[in-house]
Amino acid sequence: MAVNGTNFHLLHIPNDSAVFSGADVNDTKFHLLLNRDDWGNCTSAASGEFLSKNWSGEDAGETDLTQEFDWNDEKSEITLQPRLFKFTASPKDEKPNLENRRGAARDRYGNWFWIDETNLKIKVFSTGSMRVSDFYPTADGDCKTEKSSGFAPVKIIKQTPVTMRGLAVTIDHYLIVGTIQPAGLLIFDLFSVGEPRRILWREDIAFAPFDIAARICGGAFVLDRANRRYWTLDRGFNAVGDNTDTAEETDAFQPFDESATRRRGENPAAEKFFSELPPGDDPIAIEALPDDTVLILNLEPPDRFFSVVQRFYRGRKLDELSTDSILTKIEKDDYPVFSPPTGFRLRGYDFAFLKGAENGRDRLYIAAETGNQAFAFNLICKDDLVTADLPAHVVAKNFELQPVTEYYPMRLFGGKGLTAAADGKIYFDCGERFLPLVKQNRPSYITGATLDTPAFDGKEANCVWHRLMLDGCVSAETQIEIHSRTAATKTELPTAIWRKEPNLYLRGNGSEQPFAVNRTSKEAGKGTWEILLQRTVNRFLQLRLIFSGNGQRTPRVSALRVYYPRFSYLNNYLPAIYREDEESAFFLDRFLANHEGFYTTIEERIAAVQMLFDVRSAPPDALEWLANWFGIALDPSWTEDKRRLFISRAVDFYQYRGTVRGLRMALRLALDSCADERIFAAQTAEEKRRDPIRIVERFQTRRTPELIPTDAAENRNLPRIVPKTVKWQPSQGADVLHRRYREKFENQPTVKFPLVKPEEAEPATIWESFALEALGFVPSGAAAIDRRDWRSFLRGEYRNDLADLNRKHNVNYGDFDEITLPNGTETNAALPTDWRKFAADSVNRTRRLWQDFLARRYRRVGELNNFYAAKWKSFDEISLFDCLPTLDNPLADWFQFESAVLAMHRTAHRFTVLIPAAMNGTRPENAQEQTRKLELVRRIVELEKPAHTVCDFRYYWNLFRLEEVRLGLDTLLGLGSRDPQLNPSLILGQSFVGSSHLGEPQPEKYASRYVLGNENLKRK
Repeated sequence: MAVNGTNFHLLHIPNDSAVFSGADVNDTKFHLLLNRDDWGNCTSAASGEFLSKNWSGEDAGETDLTQEFDWNDEKSEITLQPRLFKFTASPKDEKPNLENRRGAARDRYGNWFWIDETNLKIKVFSTGSMRVSDFYPTADGDCKTEKSSGFAPVKIIKQTPVTMRGLAVTIDHYLIVGTIQPAGLLIFDLFSVGEPRRILWREDIAFAPFDIAARICGGAFVLDRANRRYWTLDRGFNAVGDNTDTAEETDAFQPFDESATRRRGENPAAEKFFSELPPGDDPIAIEALPDDTVLILNLEPPDRFFSVVQRFYRGRKLDELSTDSILTKIEKDDYPVFSPPTGFRLRGYDFAFLKGAENGRDRLYIAAETGNQAFAFNLICKDDLVTADLPAHVVAKNFELQPVTEYYPMRLFGGKGLTAAADGKIYFDCGERFLPLVKQNRPSYITGATLDTPAFDGKEANCVWHRLMLDGCVSAETQIEIHSRTAATKTELPTAIWRKEPNLYLRGNGSEQPFAVNRTSKEAGKGTWEILLQRTVNRFLQLRLIFSGNGQRTPRVSALRVYYPRFSYLNNYLPAIYREDEESAFFLDRFLANHEGFYTTIEERIAAVQMLFDVRSAPPDALEWLANWFGIALDPSWTEDKRRLFISRAVDFYQYRGTVRGLRMALRLALDSCADERIFAAQTAEEKRRDPIRIVERFQTRRTPELIPTDAAENRNLPRIVPKTVKWQPSQGADVLHRRYREKFENQPTVKFPLVKPEEAEPATIWESFALEALGFVPSGAAAIDRRDWRSFLRGEYRNDLADLNRKHNVNYGDFDEITLPNGTETNAALPTDWRKFAADSVNRTRRLWQDFLARRYRRVGELNNFYAAKWKSFDEISLFDCLPTLDNPLADWFQFESAVLAMHRTAHRFTVLIPAAMNGTRPENAQEQTRKLELVRRIVELEKPAHTVCDFRYYWNLFRLEEVRLGLDTLLGLGSRDPQLNPSLILGQSFVGSSHLGEPQPEKYASRYVLGNENLKRK
């Protein structure tokens, strides 16, 4: 509730707005113009039409030529209508000749290929040597050698020159070149060397390639200008027929649940292996779209001023797009009214398509026939329609070309054409080099325009309108004038008189709204502009905004707020005597309004202080302060959304810190580009399998031998069948293991398999290899430590008096080194007493694990004694085996303890973090990016993991699984060995020559640097 009793009315608040619903401290309402729809409801003062009419593109005629305002979707701002900078060619400037457009392409490693001016050779500009050379035929001559196997004379074969036209590099890294004499194709495998594969067309089928475009799914489209047709080639460079009208029959493969009926085409003999173009067209260029349709640029007659781009699928025309939409971006004096020869025209010479070129939008770049400038169009799909007579991946209709007001000069264009490269750029040729098509900053706008806002309702008679706020940028070269008019009724408003308001004033403290996002900017004139409305008293208000610029700059406005009614300090705080004189009261009211604006801003922040404590409403600069409540410092690289997400779920994060789930949360927060609430939710088994970050605990990857249950204790003396297996099993008995071990020592009768590694080198090697072969593991030998310490304990206990020890233990040892560990069958009372004393004072982790293992298995020591034929008093007294047990249950327990339990504990508290080798769009991450990400993961895990754990970090290929796939003869999953990720840039010491390529050279600005350590040698 406002401290001064004034409320405000909110017209519109979008999700991403910094405006919050409620009232300000004075309870003042305001009307808001914020998004595209709000500003679209404004009208042009010149035509009286809504601005949204032109923005929606409803009229494509001359009404668009009067468009005065433009809406910038990227910045959410309204501006004066931008104009396209048009290059003015000199009178003697020569246009590029269409015959020079023979074809050019770039492979994914930066090497350029093109057909030379003789049409008989293919040139290459190598990114490794930075030189131009002959690619085919080679510079060695027009001969090639052929040699058979064995020793034989070399045959010299004369090559016949071929006339070439059209060139492209496919996604599979094949160079495809069209040949006219003879008619066909040359296919070069750029991953290998040797002669190209030659494909010749049948003599009864006319074929004259003019232009070639690589298909998105592999293969190519070949344009035949002379015969007005184009050919579709699959990945194997086989012609794909036009079977859109063929009959269908039920497919042999049907869904198991009968949810749908699959059909397939029939009658392949009736297919046409080319797609015909409409008669009268003159196609000169072809480009492939992601949905496997093609765009074809036509050469228009001289009396036509704008080119036409047609879209086809297998010979069926889907759309026809004209470049005359560029007229909406050209000044009126430049476009033809009666089509004079000197008027503006856009007749294409070549074009190139680039997917996701700008803010994810598809772009079409058209080079003008003058050869000095390229024009960009956003290729927009208005309605994503799919029809039954077309495949599901093909969009049926309603594409349009949306012109872009960006200037793309093409200096010294050689005429080979535009080329879209794998690095996401458009190139044009300049001599024997290819330069990227770069946007030049040449802003151009109309100089002025006027808009009228909708009528604002003050809700009460004689409403005093308070302030006007404009968020935007009004630089020194631009200006916005504000006019207003009021009326008691809405019908009287159009006849009211406009009054000019004072000039706008830039607020020094940013927006008037509490804790609004005031993004700092060094741009002059950017911020919140305000005026105090003068004598605007009535229920209805309309504003007129007059935008003025110098042709190169424009005012930019993102939001408009008009406040009402005015909270008057004069009426609320001063005596009535100050309001007796109308003129002085009017002045005093406006004077005190300045103080009201200052104090209201402060009071607003005080009244809305609760916004600072809510992570959803706190301004970005307060997030660090909120994070300090948890004693944490936020990562500077995190986005604002990720910071808010972490603070809101900090309690959940710290609850699971140090666990696998907590590690996964921390890694997902750091690595996920679109972090959301699912990071902190408990994962199902399916979600864990799909999680890109994999944390593998080592104990879960241990190898556990097959454990065969033993016989009951009462049946252990009965005869049994012992199967012969490669791996020894406890069910076979200890004698079998001893016998197999004796075979390694020529069957010496005294040799038995020891549980401790022999001290001699040769027996130790035999013992280890036999244990791995027969058992699958190497015994731990922990009993040797207990036996050594047990002997030392008895020496000290009996002061090296062996006779005294033998007498008390009722044994007959000849030396202390012959003493073995107790096995629980001793009848003498002194031995168990000494052992209990020794076990209480000594610490052996393996013995403690063995005792815990037996306690969990038998629960009661009496049950264990029954199977072990022993007399242990408790599980804490049980010793390790220092020789292989003979009874079935002890033998099986020892085998499982050594093979499973100890294996698990050896790998406990160790884990591996696997992160996917991600892709940046269609390109893999480079080595530097992978190293940086791996180091980031290392730091995060070291901070979040328990201190006693050990981990390592690795990359893995993040593959996916298809739910349903049917393989055929022409099916190819992925690119196989042609995947660019399998052939990265060569890094010295980190890559192999056979599985990498030379990276791009250093820029020329580094060419003069000295070689490190040798100032006399310069980098070549």
